Amino acid sequence: MEFPIDTTASGLVMPASGGSAVRKWTIALSVAYSLILAAGAGCVFYASIRPVSISTGYFSFLDGWSAAYLLLGAAWVVGPVILLILGLIGLSRHVRLTWWFAVGWLSAVAGGTAIGLRIMHGFGLLFTAYPYDGDGSPLGPSRWAPGTPYWQALVAMGGQLAVGAAMIALIAALSRNDASTILGQGQARG
Repeated sequence: MEFPIDTTASGLVMPASGGSAVRKWTIALSVAYSLILAAGAGCVFYASIRPVSISTGYFSFLDGWSAAYLLLGAAWVVGPVILLILGLIGLSRHVRLTWWFAVGWLSAVAGGTAIGLRIMHGFGLLFTAYPYDGDGSPLGPSRWAPGTPYWQALVAMGGQLAVGAAMIALIAALSRNDASTILGQGQARG
């Protein structure tokens, strides 16, 4: 079996151009955005039930906890901007769905950003929790996570996953509408 001479492997790696590519990139980025923030909330909950040491001293900002905090911060700041842009591009391709898609998309991105703020606050608590001495005074910046369950982080993780599912559902609704519009045009012509 021979392949045509014009066959390239780039079609396997990069999505097709046009509306299909926008939908694929939007789904991929909304999944990544939601999973990164949900993983951060999961780390906060895990650290609250099982105390974890966070290093201090020179170059302590290079440890894994600080790198995770920077990744969470980048996803929380950059993610909504990119998702809003991709949502507007998707919105511009669909004239009939403008109002409900715009409201749904803005609500999902705003909800994800608000939940992300809660997750960032919870993750920041890991860097400010101090162990206490026998008399109740703080021991200083040795930085231990609290030893009681922080249920708010678990709820935030579920909320962030729900926001990601809502984003995917909105994009899937656009895909279904594209298919019905294309089928409707084909039947009108025939």
